[in-house]
Amino acid sequence: MTIPAPDDAPVWIGHDLPPIWRDGVEYFLLSARNELYLIPNRCPHRGGPLKFGRLNAAGELVCPMHGNAFSVETLLDNPATLRLTAAP
Repeated sequence: MTIPAPDDAPVWIGHDLPPIWRDGVEYFLLSARNELYLIPNRCPHRGGPLKFGRLNAAGELVCPMHGNAFSVETLLDNPATLRLTAAP
């Protein structure tokens, strides 16, 4: 039996996708809350590439440069984060 992930659980980070740029800011793709988001690809602490981070057991994104963990909810609530929609 497969247990579905909770709706708010991050399930995928676009590690292998090419850079995504908008208005001079690099983003990475994150699937969370059953939706897709573009998250700024800069660690809030030291500017490292969060795209290459990993999710820890608490569901936090861990920066690959220095190991600080950031709540995915905090990253989603960042005003620079963009939620992708099907509508133009």
